[in-house]
Amino acid sequence: MAKAKAKVEVEAAAKAGTGARASTRTRTKAKVHTGHLRNSILFTSLFIIVSILLVLFPVTYSIAASILRTNSITYTNQMLQQVDNSINYYIDGMISVSDYIVENKNVVDYIAKAKPATTAAVKEELKTVAGTRPDFVNLIIFREDGSFVSNRDQMGINPNWDYMESGWYKDALTAEGEPVFSSSRVENVVAGEYDWVISMSRALYTDGRLSGVLLVDLNYQQIADICSSLSTDDFGYIFIVGADGSLVYHPQQRLVYSGIKTERFDLVTRSEGVRSVISNGYIYTSSLSPTSGWVTVSVFDTNKLVSISSDIVILFITIGLFFSIITFIISYVASKRLTDPILQLKASMKQFERGDFDAKANITVNNEVAELGDCFNVMTEQIKNLVEQELLIEEQKRISELQALQAQIRPHFLYNTLESIIWMSEIGETEKVIEMTSSLSKLFRATTSNASELVTLKTEIDYVTNYMKIQKMRYQDKLTYRIDVDESILQAKVIKLIIQPMVENAIYHGIKQLKGHGLIVVSAYSEEQKLFITIRDNGVGFDKGLLDGKADLAPKDESGIGINNVRDRIKLFFGSEYGISIKSTDPGEEIPDEHGIPGMRTTVTLTLPLIFE
Repeated sequence: MAKAKAKVEVEAAAKAGTGARASTRTRTKAKVHTGHLRNSILFTSLFIIVSILLVLFPVTYSIAASILRTNSITYTNQMLQQVDNSINYYIDGMISVSDYIVENKNVVDYIAKAKPATTAAVKEELKTVAGTRPDFVNLIIFREDGSFVSNRDQMGINPNWDYMESGWYKDALTAEGEPVFSSSRVENVVAGEYDWVISMSRALYTDGRLSGVLLVDLNYQQIADICSSLSTDDFGYIFIVGADGSLVYHPQQRLVYSGIKTERFDLVTRSEGVRSVISNGYIYTSSLSPTSGWVTVSVFDTNKLVSISSDIVILFITIGLFFSIITFIISYVASKRLTDPILQLKASMKQFERGDFDAKANITVNNEVAELGDCFNVMTEQIKNLVEQELLIEEQKRISELQALQAQIRPHFLYNTLESIIWMSEIGETEKVIEMTSSLSKLFRATTSNASELVTLKTEIDYVTNYMKIQKMRYQDKLTYRIDVDESILQAKVIKLIIQPMVENAIYHGIKQLKGHGLIVVSAYSEEQKLFITIRDNGVGFDKGLLDGKADLAPKDESGIGINNVRDRIKLFFGSEYGISIKSTDPGEEIPDEHGIPGMRTTVTLTLPLIFE
């Protein structure tokens, strides 16, 4: 039923589409003009706002980049000054410690003449000083005679290392009593220890004569913490160069020493104050400490300014997009008020073209477009009424055809059945009379039922069984039948009265003309969501010319339901992919027997969708 309706709807829609094609050129032109008008308003507004933004962007970018560059350099100088102050404070603390040790009476007495009591007193003094700061590693006083005293108990001098040949020792002698600071180094003077330190050394004199050297080792990590805490890895880094040009601190010092990383020491300046040198996008800013001779250097990658400027570009683009969207919305609203009536009418026509006959053009403005909308609505209403009338006529016609087909039953079959009942009654076969009458009653009940067009396969099989019982009683031993149906598909839905006509054709065209025993086998099975019902017989078979001619094959001079009628009902109800197929041998052609019964010559297969609801 649904497919029949769909078929009529498509045909009606096609008719409506044929009439509509007459105005295709006019509608297409209106669509182009409408789109051109709205797009012109939108793109003109967007062009204006984008042009303004493109003019403002270079100016805004240049100003922002200049401000950002100035602020970055200022920040770098401030950061460098903070690091420089922290380093100077650190160095001044070391100098103060050395001054205290050099001027201590016990130390003066010790370097003049080493006595056990004096040595013990100096050791305690050094321990006390070392306890004031956690970063002290070694406090050692070396005498000219090779003896020494330190802040640590049981400390031995490395026997394989002559401390007098060390750079810190020679620098202290050269400085003649002034404190000298070394670069970062590994301390080798203490036996069994190799600490990474920064050293301050100072020559000690007694009455103008060299008496010894003071060595103060500090943990290298202290300097590293000061520099790393005030530097930033995002934009650059800080390193320190000693008075001799070697590295005191570098965040990648091991890589520099190993040659993996190179550093531009030639850009480091040793003049007083803060000096900056720019090379290959890097700003080297140097600050000299007059106390230690160290140069604190800040390296800033100006290429990072590009990434910062990219944020500004993104912000600018975001602002531009925001104003573009606002402009687009305003322009859209303005153009919408101008073009909406035409677009509404076009949309209604498109909806109608797709087969929606309820489409209406709801034009609220009061102009010529509203008049066109009214005319369109009248036209669609008239077409809808015509289509509904056509659908109603087609549906009534289809129902009448199905009812006429289902109501057909051969009068001659009825006459023969009643005569058989009378004959059996006369000879006293009461049970057969009762069985035949019951089967005939059930047959008429199924035929005349006004139930749904679809019945279960079980109901259809029961109907065929009753029909076969009657025919069996008439033909006696000449006819045998067998029903073979899978129980899992008995509740499948099939069209009413489609198997009995096939059995009837098998009897009248095959078995009746057969000289010998006849067999009809009705079976059903499912495969790939399809239901297959087969009716096989060992009758005389069909002539191939008769099959190729697609004859109805109904019994001659009878009003039975032919094969073509059943085929049309199946296709009408389920679609063209379903229907009937017939395989048969020519009459007289030899075929093998099947279980002692002449082989099956004809197979009729009904193909339906497998549905249970």
